[in-house]
Parts: sequence; structure tokens; C-alpha cells
Amino acid sequence: MAQSLPVLVLSDPHWRINVRPETYSPKLIPSLSECFHIIEQTKLSLRGWDYPHLSHRQTEKGQGSNWVASWSNFEGRREYWRMYQSGQFLHLFSVEETTNPAWKAQLEGVAKSHLSQRYLRDLDWSNVRGFLSIRNFLYTVTEVFEFAARLCQKNLYDTSLAITIQLNGINGYLLTSEPLRPLWSCYTTLQDNLGNSWALPCAELVSASADKSLDAVVWFFERFGWMSPPVDQFRRDQANFLQGRL
Repeated sequence: MAQSLPVLVLSDPHWRINVRPETYSPKLIPSLSECFHIIEQTKLSLRGWDYPHLSHRQTEKGQGSNWVASWSNFEGRREYWRMYQSGQFLHLFSVEETTNPAWKAQLEGVAKSHLSQRYLRDLDWSNVRGFLSIRNFLYTVTEVFEFAARLCQKNLYDTSLAITIQLNGINGYLLTSEPLRPLWSCYTTLQDNLGNSWALPCAELVSASADKSLDAVVWFFERFGWMSPPVDQFRRDQANFLQGRL
């Protein structure tokens, strides 16, 4: 796929999301048009950019023998996804904190302000290659799990599915909070590629997608060295997000 992508995603730090059913059925979705229809019905509109984004431009849509796709390149947000007739969903999108220069500059300013405390001045900024917004991380993982739950609600999968989330090209990336929520330590990853898979019964995912996404967020943050993140605060932020109160 790497050679045929119509947008440059893989050359930048990026997310790789994969949702797939427990068992493989090549014609689980009977037609390509139905693949597009399922995405239209299940995509989330919780903030200014849908998840996943289904372009209205025919020049930003495509299809193969057993899949459909859509892509975009807008204000630093580069993404490409495919929905296969087997029910597998693959989504690649840039780490926007890197590809959007304005956001990158803002996060760097916030991070340096927070980490200017006397006991944190030993951070070697030359080793910091980029920044990840804690809140955006929470929102993104929440969107992934909620989208997968909506696919389950369409009775697309029989019993269970697997959700795989991977971040690529993030060695030296630093977690960054909002201006009014300073961090009292620095949390970075030394791994270039970081990911995990979660196998979940559909009924459990539908009833508890928010909780399952929080589990995934904590899993990632522990790999950044944040062993006791404020889960209760994350849960409140997540509830506001899911209710459209950004």
C-alpha cells in the first residue's frame, strides 16, 4: 500500500489504526457501495473533523477489488483509510502535532513553560523530537473505540473484534498538557514504534467503549513513563468530549 497512497502519511510520524472481526469472511459486506454507506452512518462528529473523515470530493475517494477508501490533506491533517468487504478497517493519519506548524509551536511553548521548574531543568531539549497533546491523545483513542462500537451496533461483526492502535516515528516525543494543567515531570518515549491490540466482545465494547478506551490510553502513557496518570480527570474530560462539550 505504501507505494500507492495518494497522500504523504507514512513519511511522517503517524497513527495506524486497524479494526478487524474475529473471523475472516471476504464478503461480510455485500458491496463496495455498502462499505461507503457504513462509514457514513458510523463516523463520529465530536469535534471539527470527523472520525474517520469521508471526503465529499470524488477526487479523494477510491476503490479496489474488495475495498473502498477516502483521504485528505487539510491544514496539516493527512489521512487515508480503507474499509474492506471483510469488515476490516484500516486508518492511517499523521500526528498532527508534528505536521501542523502552528500547533507544534504552541505545544513546544507550553511544554517549556511547564518544565521550567528548577527540578526539571535537566531535560535535554535536543533529544525532544516532537510533542503529543495529552488531551488530543485521549480524544483520538476515544474516537477509535467509539467508532468500533458503532460498527458493532450495525451488527457488522458476529461476536468479537480486535482493535490495534500503533504510533510510528515517535522516538523522543514528549507528552504535553494544556496551559492551565502543568505536568510535574516529563514523559517521553524512546521507542520509535509503539502499539498494542485489544480483543473485545462486541457487547462489551458497545456497553463500555469509553472505559475500554481509557484502558488503552493508560497503556500508552505507561510506555511514556507516566505510571500514575489522573484517570478520573481523563474520565471527566472524556465525558465532556462525548457529550460535545469541548
